[in-house]
Amino acid sequence: MPEVSGVPGMMEQEAISVLDALTAAGYEAYLVGGCVRDAVMNRSIHDFDIATSALPDEVLRLFPHTAPTGLKHGTVTVVMRHGAYEVTTFRTESDYEQYRRPKTVAFVTELKEDLRRRDFTINAMAMDRERNVIDPFDGRGDLARGLLRCVGDPVERFREDALRLLRGVRFAAAYGLAIEPATWRALQEQAPLLRHIAMERIGAELMRIVCGDDPARGFELLAASGLLAHMKVPLAPALAGMAPERLPAGLRRIGELEAPAQRWAQLLLALGAGAADAREAMLALVYPHAFAAEVTALLAWDERLRERLAAGEDVRRAWQFGALDYGTAALRGWLPLARLRLRGEASQQEGALARLLAEGEAWLAAIPALQPRELAVSGADVAACVGRAPGPWLGALLRRLLELTATGEAVNERSALLAAAEREAKRFG
Repeated sequence: MPEVSGVPGMMEQEAISVLDALTAAGYEAYLVGGCVRDAVMNRSIHDFDIATSALPDEVLRLFPHTAPTGLKHGTVTVVMRHGAYEVTTFRTESDYEQYRRPKTVAFVTELKEDLRRRDFTINAMAMDRERNVIDPFDGRGDLARGLLRCVGDPVERFREDALRLLRGVRFAAAYGLAIEPATWRALQEQAPLLRHIAMERIGAELMRIVCGDDPARGFELLAASGLLAHMKVPLAPALAGMAPERLPAGLRRIGELEAPAQRWAQLLLALGAGAADAREAMLALVYPHAFAAEVTALLAWDERLRERLAAGEDVRRAWQFGALDYGTAALRGWLPLARLRLRGEASQQEGALARLLAEGEAWLAAIPALQPRELAVSGADVAACVGRAPGPWLGALLRRLLELTATGEAVNERSALLAAAEREAKRFG
């Protein structure tokens, strides 16, 4: 296995100790799945799954701290100091329901039969505590050849669990693999099965693609496969209708961004989506509302800035008003997107973008108040000053006071703001 340090290193030791305890009790036990794949590829490992000939009740008796997380399917979680380890009895599966979960699970005694049920050859390897790899379906050979290939008949594998369609794209992108021709044909043919998969699961896979090492490659494969047109809840047209021959250059730069919200925003901007499309897509994928709002704000601000600059507004003033409308977090989060745009495409707005990148942070720091509560006067102070009963006009006037302090036309002091309120009140009915 690759060298790992810190908690992951302790988790590896604990996983080996679980193997040792099982084998000392007379059972077979192996590391399986992703941890073996990543070990073969000399990648760091963070999750260790174990397959064993021991039945679930036997695993429960053997370890002092366990959780019966999936007894129906043979899985017991063994809880150790540094991590939790899923220990699953060798099994076969059949009679899949809703193209997602097996209706019938049968425990078996042969490791190969357990590996046979897995999705791709690169995930159908096992490793013993001596680091010997058991590889009955040539996963190592496929990794060496740069191929992603289903175990056995790809049509059967995808019909068993349609989420494997997206997992295949994710693995191909993450590990730089070409999808083997028969697997690719089956993936395209079985794409409509995604309509059976919960949007939460779809969203989780797409987030892993977006946050992966090569998200551009992932979305190139999604566009070529047409998978995103087959959702239980339709996605925004910009995503669902991606065509491989029309993928923009900006899509290839997603991986240069760090934050997930920035990556999603760059993807949607590159595809020509607007803020409304962004919100629709994020909510359809069942992402948290706060995350949907974060992505939407990035696109909404981008739209607003383009409009204001096109109308000839001063870039600093547009930026200051943008901070009041969308908040400083959104504007700071947008700056890396602007940096990509400035490096990657010719634009009449290059000068404005360069100024924002050079001075935007300082301009934000100079804004004394972003919310009415941060002003040196209250709404009651303003209403009393102008001699009017509170009403809708008051919120509009307080907003105007924020604008004046943001642009430096008024200082955030009580006397100055009350004087400004008297001057501006007649504009607000």
